[in-house]
Amino acid sequence: MSIVVTEVINSVTITAPSPNTVTAAATSAVGPTHSTYTHTQSSASATWTINHNLNCFPSVTVVDSAGSVVIGDVSYTNANTLVVTFVAAFGGKAYLN
Repeated sequence: MSIVVTEVINSVTITAPSPNTVTAAATSAVGPTHSTYTHTQSSASATWTINHNLNCFPSVTVVDSAGSVVIGDVSYTNANTLVVTFVAAFGGKAYLN
């Protein structure tokens, strides 16, 4: 008996000679689309409220105006808004993904 399995994105085909019974299950190889968002904080602030509208709880990387990574406390208000709090006020960018 020979069974051939062919896999293509979002599809699996299994072929077996008759009268064999073949049961197959397939899941999508492609996940949901994933967006990113860049927030620019022009004015110095120790609290950044970011409305990203990504409908998820993204990871956050913050850099100051010199490009150095800054660590802050991230709290998620909901799936579209988050707040980052720092020990000192500064301006820079937040990269969400």
